Amino acid sequence: MKRNIVLLLFLSFLDVVQLYAQDFSQILFKMEGESCPKEISLVTATHGEPIKYAFTTISPDKTCGFLIASSPQPSFYYIYDGSRYFRICLHAKNIIKIGYHDGKFFFIDPGNKENDVLRQWNQLEDKLINERPKNYADFFSQFDSVRREADGLINHLQKLNSAFARQATDMIEIDLFRHFIVYLNKNQRSYDSEEQQSAYYKKIMYRFLETSDRLLSQPDGMRLLKNYFDYKQTFIYRQQRFSLDDQLKEIIDPNLREEYILHRVPMTNYADFRQFEEKYFPLLSVENRRRLCNDVPRPQSELERGKPAPNFIYEDSAGKLHSLSELRGNYVYIDIWATWCMPCKAEIPHLERLEKKFAQAKIKFVSISIDQKKDIWKRFLNEKQLDGLQLWAGDWTRLPKELNLGSVPRFLLIDPEGNWINSNADRPSNPNLDQFLTELVNR
Repeated sequence: MKRNIVLLLFLSFLDVVQLYAQDFSQILFKMEGESCPKEISLVTATHGEPIKYAFTTISPDKTCGFLIASSPQPSFYYIYDGSRYFRICLHAKNIIKIGYHDGKFFFIDPGNKENDVLRQWNQLEDKLINERPKNYADFFSQFDSVRREADGLINHLQKLNSAFARQATDMIEIDLFRHFIVYLNKNQRSYDSEEQQSAYYKKIMYRFLETSDRLLSQPDGMRLLKNYFDYKQTFIYRQQRFSLDDQLKEIIDPNLREEYILHRVPMTNYADFRQFEEKYFPLLSVENRRRLCNDVPRPQSELERGKPAPNFIYEDSAGKLHSLSELRGNYVYIDIWATWCMPCKAEIPHLERLEKKFAQAKIKFVSISIDQKKDIWKRFLNEKQLDGLQLWAGDWTRLPKELNLGSVPRFLLIDPEGNWINSNADRPSNPNLDQFLTELVNR
């Protein structure tokens, strides 16, 4: 959530109290009809996904609104009623009035010239929403007609040579793409012959034409990209293989390609996820590797012997990311600890003894710190000259959730294939651990 001040207003639409605060803008709604939503959200877009910025419920007189700390530069937001997005442009000291009727938002007073352009596009777009024909020939004809009118609006915008004009052009072109894909996905039943295909169909279907990452600024950008490739798999490639690797080859922009990888993470089976992670982790930037490790939803590992263990992707003291997959072929003993933890520090001499004893064996020792302050952790490493692979998680919340970490130290043992031996292993100070590790490496 951005650190803007967002105040929800329950104001009468006709008797609005004028607010003269210099740093705020208003969005006011008047709802009509019986099918009004119970809640309206104000949404932004990040990574091609919607981010709820604020929300409000509808007052008994069917009015509501937002009071927003304004940015000096125009900013795009989306109004969302639970099923449909309505785009607005907001900047300092605006009062924007929006109506709602029959499940649809519309501008009553755009409040600025940017929203007046968006209103023109909304009127064109309505032809694709409200007059959608049932057969392809009619739809393609209608779509081409709207696209020609949209081209006229785009030509006008390009003459303005402004940041808004460029953004609005992107939005209109993406909206056209969206409507085309939505229609095909909802109505396609059999593969069209080439004679039935429209020029736009041929233009976008034989290869994905987006060369920038502009889909990432749309709240449904990733869903739209997936729908596009799903359609191609079902109705173009049909029985042929059209794998994720094949799809990624069509995506030219590296940012969009990496985001698509992160949105195709397998969610039902941890073993599938780990294979996915090991294959695509090298293709990601450092930032997106961190997201794959800590932020992207994934299935959870079962903490049973023989089940796949998490990859534990963290950075060393130099900021370089490491993953346990680098250590495959070795047993891996993991120490989860913190510099503020006295029992953790008490185990360090015992851990160092084990590291020296098994230095030539196929067992690697990894320590993962949950210190929040990296500089304190690094200073401790330098003072104690600690061996083994030293990694920094930054906080216990950055650890795999399935560990359910209640306290530290915590010790883990993983086999050479990356599967669990013990998710709650003995401490280095326990003589049983020395004996157990000796038996493991001598097998």
